[in-house]
Amino acid sequence: MDQYFPFSVTFVNGARHGSPEQMYQILVDFGSPDLSAYKSLFEKYSPSEGLISLVDVVTLIIEGNAPDLLDHMDFDEEGYLLDMYADSEMAVQEFASVVCAAFQDIEELGRYVRKIADQ
Repeated sequence: MDQYFPFSVTFVNGARHGSPEQMYQILVDFGSPDLSAYKSLFEKYSPSEGLISLVDVVTLIIEGNAPDLLDHMDFDEEGYLLDMYADSEMAVQEFASVVCAAFQDIEELGRYVRKIADQ
């Protein structure tokens, strides 16, 4: 399995995105048919008036395992699309070891999703 699954990581020129630093885009669209198990999990615990915050889920995972990583990340979401930026390769590797690992274990991810839903 790809170490970044279900996310894709791309090196981008930060200046094109309003930042002079070089950075990495970390992207996933859980609306994609091949990620339907994730979409089902998120829908199961989403409030009736909308979708559970995917940024909140990722932030909870980071806060519990590598809180300093938050200083190196920017987040955006729209529906099932989660678009993030990391400021260094080191941050991407830490993201992979903490967040990607949690997303690759659907039962572990479910615990985080339920915790966000219960807030």
